[in-house]
Amino acid sequence: MNPGTVIDVSILVSVSSLLVAAATFFANRKKDIQQDSQGVLKANMKLDQICATTNETRSDIKAINSQIQALTERQIKTESEIRSIWRRIDEIRNEIKEEIRKEHEE
Repeated sequence: MNPGTVIDVSILVSVSSLLVAAATFFANRKKDIQQDSQGVLKANMKLDQICATTNETRSDIKAINSQIQALTERQIKTESEIRSIWRRIDEIRNEIKEEIRKEHEE
């Protein structure tokens, strides 16, 4: 082997190493980009699911609030009716007392 051949072989090995390194870099870069895009896709899907769940929860809360409002109105009506019933009971009680008193006077 002469000195020129040794240099040619070393240059050939260096250039082939650079080509292999470049090919490996670009292949890994492509894999990284694919993995990143898959990760972003998964994150977007999970965010969409969270949004859907949030919307369902919001509509459930609205339904619960309307039920609470209806129950509150019903309770107010019932309390009013109960007060009116007690007033009427008191009136009847007083009428009975008055009749009993009149009967005792006669």
